[in-house]
Amino acid sequence: MPAADQNTTPPGFSITLDADASEPRVVVTGELDLLTSPQLQETLGALITDKPSGRVVADLTGVTFFDSSALNVVLQAQRQAAEKEVELELVPSPQVSRVIELTGVAEHLSVSEEPPA
Repeated sequence: MPAADQNTTPPGFSITLDADASEPRVVVTGELDLLTSPQLQETLGALITDKPSGRVVADLTGVTFFDSSALNVVLQAQRQAAEKEVELELVPSPQVSRVIELTGVAEHLSVSEEPPA
């Protein structure tokens, strides 16, 4: 039996990047889980590394599922952003907000309830 391709993107999942905006924005749609979280980690990591200072927005309003691997990616990105003096702002969907609330990590994240313009 052939091994499953771990780089397969599930239907309905996407990450788009608007790096030309004054505040670069990563927009995620679909399920953020063990399979898709590495893509978010790669995108946010590269954006934070390339941003000398300022703010990066992670628009998660289109996320329909958010597990512990996704939460770990967001927390690591927040730590990386703080080291680079970049503000990482999360705009969560209700599912993301629920996980952040249940795990008690809100104090470690910059969360905005307002969708980005």
